[in-house]
Amino acid sequence: MYINPIASYNKNNNQTSFQAVNMKYLERAQKEIYWGKSITTDLLMCLRYDVMLFRKISPEDGIDTLKAIRKLLGGKTDEGFNYVLSNLREERKLRRKEEKLKAKKST
Repeated sequence: MYINPIASYNKNNNQTSFQAVNMKYLERAQKEIYWGKSITTDLLMCLRYDVMLFRKISPEDGIDTLKAIRKLLGGKTDEGFNYVLSNLREERKLRRKEEKLKAKKST
């Protein structure tokens, strides 16, 4: 999966940069917002599965991607968006704990 190390989006001349935004999901969100003024739950669930289930994307990259999508939405988010964002934050905490435990076991 292609992840842009630093992706910028220019909306109304407000340049915002994020670290490690997943371009696949950002471009998909741009298309959905263009056609429907919002994003689908399918996009959110696919991103969530790629982070939590398949581990194709790190939690930090998923969070940065959602923050970039929030900017595209103009800050207007719903419960589903916030739910997925909180899931990714919890996943980040769990993976950090796993890394600490692995480091302790290896020493």
